[in-house]
Amino acid sequence: MGSLEGRRILITRDASQAGGLKEKLASRGAEILSIPTIAISDPPDWTPFDQAVGMLSTFEWIVFSSVNAVRKTSDRLTTLNTEMDRFNAVKIAVVGDQTAEAVREKGWRVDLIPDQYQAEGLLVALKQSGISGKRIWIPRALKARRFLIDELEKSGSRITETPVYQNTIPYENRNQLQQALLSGKIDWITFTSSSTVTHFFKILGDTPWRNPIPKLASIGQITTKTLTQYGLIPSVTADPQNINGLCQGILDWESAASASTSEISTGK
Repeated sequence: MGSLEGRRILITRDASQAGGLKEKLASRGAEILSIPTIAISDPPDWTPFDQAVGMLSTFEWIVFSSVNAVRKTSDRLTTLNTEMDRFNAVKIAVVGDQTAEAVREKGWRVDLIPDQYQAEGLLVALKQSGISGKRIWIPRALKARRFLIDELEKSGSRITETPVYQNTIPYENRNQLQQALLSGKIDWITFTSSSTVTHFFKILGDTPWRNPIPKLASIGQITTKTLTQYGLIPSVTADPQNINGLCQGILDWESAASASTSEISTGK
C-alpha cells in the first residue's frame, strides 16, 4: 500500500477537521505538522438562517457543499430546538462522499451525491433530477464561490442562501508557518480548499520560500486552480476529490519516485 516513512507533511486544514487527514497520513509513517491557515467561526448574523428554518417545510431541496455547512447547520438547529426529521419531504443533496457521511452522522437522509465531487458535478446531478421551479435552501459559507447558486437560478430554481459559518484567517500562526517553511524540513504541504491556499499566502506575507519548495498536494481541481493563480503546480491533485484521494495521491507519487530512484541506482 506504500509508505510515507521519513516524510514530513504540513497540514493547513482547520484544526477541528485536521484529525482524519492527520491519522491517515500518520498511519503510513508520515510525521505531521499541523498549522491551520483557516479557522471556522459563526456567521456575523444568524437571522437569515433562522428565518429559513421557519419556512423549512416550503423547501424541496437542501444543498450542502461542505462538511462545515452540515455541522454548523446541525448545531444551529439544536440551538433552535428544531429537528430535521420533522421535514422528511425535503430532499438533501451533497457535494461529495465526505459531506454525505457528515449528513448521515446527523441521522439525516442523503438523496443525491454527484459522480464528480465539486460544484460543477453537483449542478449536473441537480439538473438531471429536475430542479426548475424548485425551492432550494443552501446553507453555506459567508463568502464562497457563487457558481452553483448562479447556475441554479439560471435553471429556474428559487434559491435561499444563508451563511452558517465564515472562514477566518488565523494570523496568529504566522511565526510557526514562517519557521516551518524556512526550516527546509517540510516534504509536502496539503491544501484541502481554495481558502486554505489564499489564507496561506496572506498569513505568509512576503516570507521567502526556501528552495527546493515542498511538494504540494491539492484536494481537487478548484483548489489546484487557485494554486496555479499563485504560480504553483501541485504534484498531486486528488482523484477522487476527497481526503482518501489526497492521501492516496501522495502515496502513489512517493511510490513512483521511489521506483524511479531504484531503477536509476540499479542501472535499469
